[in-house]
Amino acid sequence: MDKRNCHKPKVVYCDPEYIYCDTYRKEEVIYVHPIKRINREHIQYVPRHVYEEETFNEVIDPGVPDECKGKNCHHKRRRNYR
Repeated sequence: MDKRNCHKPKVVYCDPEYIYCDTYRKEEVIYVHPIKRINREHIQYVPRHVYEEETFNEVIDPGVPDECKGKNCHHKRRRNYR
């Protein structure tokens, strides 16, 4: 055999093909949801009417009259004493 005619086969390498064997396991994750309760008291103003009452006593003095008027007035009558 002639060494010139003897070829070594040409080798071509392709990109690798990946085969995945996936396994799954469950693991707990805790989610905390805080709740805040607020007790609220609302004030509603309602009108309440209160009346303060005062009583005054007034004396109205018209003053001494200058002359008598009327039938019962004795100042104008003249009595004759004899």
